[in-house]
Amino acid sequence: MENEIIHNPDIKVSVIMPIYNAGEYLHRAISDVLGQSLREIELICIDDGSTDNSLKIIKEFQEHDERVRIVTENNAGPSIARNKGIVRARGEYIIFLDADDFYEPSLLATLYETATRDSLDIAVTRFDIYNESQDKFIAPTDEPHSHIFAPGIVTSKSQYPDQILQSTTGYVWNKLFRTSFVRDKELSFDPDLYVFEDVHFVCSAISLAERVARVDDVLIHHRVYSEQSRAKLFRKYYSQVPVVYRKIKEFLMRHGMYIPLSKAYLNLSAGRCYKIYNLLWSEGKESFWSMLHTEFAEEFGWFKHEKADYESLEVYEFICNVGLYTHAEYLDRVDKEKTLDVENMDNEKLVKLMKDKQNSEKFMDAMNKIFKIKPIDEE
Repeated sequence: MENEIIHNPDIKVSVIMPIYNAGEYLHRAISDVLGQSLREIELICIDDGSTDNSLKIIKEFQEHDERVRIVTENNAGPSIARNKGIVRARGEYIIFLDADDFYEPSLLATLYETATRDSLDIAVTRFDIYNESQDKFIAPTDEPHSHIFAPGIVTSKSQYPDQILQSTTGYVWNKLFRTSFVRDKELSFDPDLYVFEDVHFVCSAISLAERVARVDDVLIHHRVYSEQSRAKLFRKYYSQVPVVYRKIKEFLMRHGMYIPLSKAYLNLSAGRCYKIYNLLWSEGKESFWSMLHTEFAEEFGWFKHEKADYESLEVYEFICNVGLYTHAEYLDRVDKEKTLDVENMDNEKLVKLMKDKQNSEKFMDAMNKIFKIKPIDEE
C-alpha cells in the first residue's frame, strides 16, 4: 500500500475514480481522462473488488502512462473507495469522476483555470445526461436555486444562506474541490452510506466553502442506462434517504452551520423527501411515509418553522399530512376528499394537534374546528 503523500506541486488535479465491474465503459472513461488538455494530472483508480476485467484494463493503461495509480479494495463501497483516494491525492485540486461517464477534453483545464483564477474552494460544471437505452442526450433540469451561479460570479453560503444547499445537484462528479479545503475541513465520505453518499459530501462541503462558482459549459456526459434501472435504484435504496438527511443535519450542527442554514436545510430535506415519495410505488410510499411520520419528520425540524419558510405550498402540505396522519389515514382522507386547508394552516396548532393525536376524538374535533375540511360526498 502506498504511503500518504500530501502534495506534489507538479500535479494540478488528482482524479479519483472508484471502479467496480465497469469494464464495458472503463476504457472510454480512462482514455478521456488521460487525454485531457490539462496534462499535469494523476488518475487514482480504486478498484473495489471488481470481478470482471476492470483491473486488467487499468493495469494496461498504467503500463503506458505513469500518471495512472492503482489502489485495490475488497468491495468496501464507493465511500471508502473515494476516501482512500482523498488520502493519496497529491494534486492541488481533487475531482471524483465515475468510471462509466465520458468527458470533454477541456473538462479539467476549464475547471482548474476557473478555480485558480477565482481562488475557489469548489468549482462546478454543467453536464448533460446520456440515456444509453435510447442513445440520446438529455439536458438536466437545474436545481431550484442554480440562479445564484451567475456567469463570472463567486458565491457562497454567506451571500445565499437560504438557497445554497439547493443551488447545485448532490452529484460529486461535476465538482472540483481544492485539496487543502477538503483536508482542512476534514471532509470525507460517510462509510455507513452505500448510496446517496455524494449528497452528504456535497452538502457538507458547500456548507463550509467560502468561494464557489460554476462553469456554464457542458463538460461531462453522465450515463444512465434506462428509466427502469433508475426505478430499481429507488426501489432498493429509498430507505437510506432520511438517513442521509439526518447525517447532513448532524454535520451542520457539529460545524455550527445548522442555525444559519436552517431554512436551506428545511427546504432541501422536505423537498427531496417529497420528490422521492412521489417516485415510489405504492408499498414503497407507505413504508417511506411511515419512516417520516414516526421518526424523521420531527427530527428534521419540519414543524419548528413558519409556513412562510417553506418555498413550496405542495411541500408544506406534504409535511403537514406526514405529521398528522399515518399513510392509511392520509389515503382515506384523500379518498373521502377531506383535505387540509394549508393556506390557513397554523404551525403552533399543527404541533399541538400531533400531540393530541392519540385521543382520536379530541383530534378530530380539533381538526374540524381549525381546518376547513371538505365534507364527504354523500351522493
